[in-house]
Amino acid sequence: MGLIFHTIYSMKILEIRNVTKKDLPLHYRNEFSGSLVYETLAKQKEEKRVEFCLEKNALGEVDVRVNFLEEINYPLIPAIQSIKTYILDMQKKGQLL
Repeated sequence: MGLIFHTIYSMKILEIRNVTKKDLPLHYRNEFSGSLVYETLAKQKEEKRVEFCLEKNALGEVDVRVNFLEEINYPLIPAIQSIKTYILDMQKKGQLL
């Protein structure tokens, strides 16, 4: 049931553009802002401003937090899960320097 729910409501993220890194003195934490471009459930393209943070914990794992600066036209929990996965993929590809 969980896989079916994720497949049906998984947000299609087209890109996160205009990514800007905030200047922080902490080496284990990086904060960014940008514009999330995604496809709604009605197959319409929307762009909304977001902030996100990648923080390395004591075990070396990366925690991702997402903050929407504008209301999105999408179910919140599946949106956050999809965005976190997308951000971690961006980090692995070296796109968040």
